[in-house]
Amino acid sequence: MDALCHRNGVKKLKLNMTKDGTYKLPSYIFNCPTLTHLKLFNCNFKLPNSFLGLQTLTVLRLEKITFVPAIEFYTINVPLLVKLTIDLCDGTQYLNIVFSSELKSLVVHESHYNLDPSNNFFKKCKKLTDLYLVIDNPIPADNRLTLEKLLFSSPTLETLCLGKFELELLTAGVVPKRLPCTLNCLWHLYLDVNFNKLGQTSYTLELIKSFPNFRDLEIWDKTTDDIVEGVMKYLDTPSCLDKTLNKLEDVSIHSFNYSKVVLYFVKLLFAHASSLSRMSIYPDKASNSKEELNVATELMRFPRVSPKAELIYHPNEELD
Repeated sequence: MDALCHRNGVKKLKLNMTKDGTYKLPSYIFNCPTLTHLKLFNCNFKLPNSFLGLQTLTVLRLEKITFVPAIEFYTINVPLLVKLTIDLCDGTQYLNIVFSSELKSLVVHESHYNLDPSNNFFKKCKKLTDLYLVIDNPIPADNRLTLEKLLFSSPTLETLCLGKFELELLTAGVVPKRLPCTLNCLWHLYLDVNFNKLGQTSYTLELIKSFPNFRDLEIWDKTTDDIVEGVMKYLDTPSCLDKTLNKLEDVSIHSFNYSKVVLYFVKLLFAHASSLSRMSIYPDKASNSKEELNVATELMRFPRVSPKAELIYHPNEELD
């Protein structure tokens, strides 16, 4: 296989092993001089001692990879890398990917925060167009500035996805006065939001106000608790959304759970999005048909500043 890799000039390689995660990557993968696309799934990762980097690689995807414990970082030099995806890997605290400033797409989905901001991982991200960052557990508070720098150091950013713990970290539980800068190129915003958290709700609205050209808003509703009075009070103040959203066209809310605070959020968007074409609501699976009917009726009654705004409700089952 090593000889074939060199002789045939392999450019794209995808390895998807069984889910037991016991397959150890062979060394020839790290020595292929023509490789441009590398996608690895369910493997054990250990670099050879003579590893000099993947000099021709432009696309790297690592999913459910286990990085074998090491005394020092695994340093992977990828000077031509354009797209990097790390999805639910173990041992990323041993990982140090050194890329150039040409990186366009960064996707990180981790169950725990294992990415050490002291290494080079988040450096040189100056030309990102797509950033997807979702950590499924709380992030240490001292990483706030690192995250903020990552978000607002790429003026070319077009698509941004953040999880609820990223929002919680960025707000520190308080209502932000303003964001560090405006991202004029961003057009697609994807957020996981617990609307009963004042910080997450307020930061969501600040993000919406700070991207003057964004057209698509996609939200996964993570609200779990009963109504919080402080959040409703905040949403009822004119300053929470004090501008017309004249570019927003498409809104999707998934796992919609009928909380009053989420309904109020939808009402705000209807009232301020002058170019809105579609508001798509996907209810939570735990809902019942009677509850769906009542909420759908309430949604239909919300006033809309856009004459072409259409409400599309996707029920879990046929309503009686």
